[in-house]
Amino acid sequence: MKQFVVIGLGNFGFNVARSLSKRGHQVLAIDIDQVKIDEIKDYVSDAVIADAKNKKVLDEFVTASVDAVIISIGQNMEASILAAHYLKERKIRKIIVKAINENHAKILELMGADEVILPEKDIALALSQKLSSANLLEHIPLTSEFSIVEAAAPEDFVGKTLKQIKLRSRFNLLVIAVKDIMQDKFYLMPDAEFRLMPDCLLVIMGRREDIDNFKI
Repeated sequence: MKQFVVIGLGNFGFNVARSLSKRGHQVLAIDIDQVKIDEIKDYVSDAVIADAKNKKVLDEFVTASVDAVIISIGQNMEASILAAHYLKERKIRKIIVKAINENHAKILELMGADEVILPEKDIALALSQKLSSANLLEHIPLTSEFSIVEAAAPEDFVGKTLKQIKLRSRFNLLVIAVKDIMQDKFYLMPDAEFRLMPDCLLVIMGRREDIDNFKI
């Protein structure tokens, strides 16, 4: 069981806190709004009414042992920057911040936030990536640079080995698994001599720009 702190309980923060808690993790939720605390308190380990831009609040409630702190303070850019700054001073293991725009994101990155999320932009990129390729079925963003995608193997890949299609050397992409739909089998980390059959799905990991350049 991991320990997380979620600061800010708008739609994003609320759903992150609830989802982490449902997965069996210990979650402390913090928000300045009594109503939001009342809404989340039955779903998390603990919920506290507090102002996260107050350094004393963070010193009191956020311990150095937490696995990550997720900051999602609505449209209050100043509050999220101050909270991230104080947590950085505390050497918290991982600080994830939801940014409200590109300028906010740049400031947070310069401050050393471990991960900056722009939900609307990330969703738009995932959707555009999915729509841009008829073969792309699923897209899972890992970081701002890397993603995992699930793609149907094109006809000219059928009958060839992974060594022959050369995804790594041609596109800098790694095939981490193959799904055989007809046989209902899943092959994790197949070797170079694995031969692709009809109705195979490729699970591929790589940089987003390399995935964009992968035309199948």
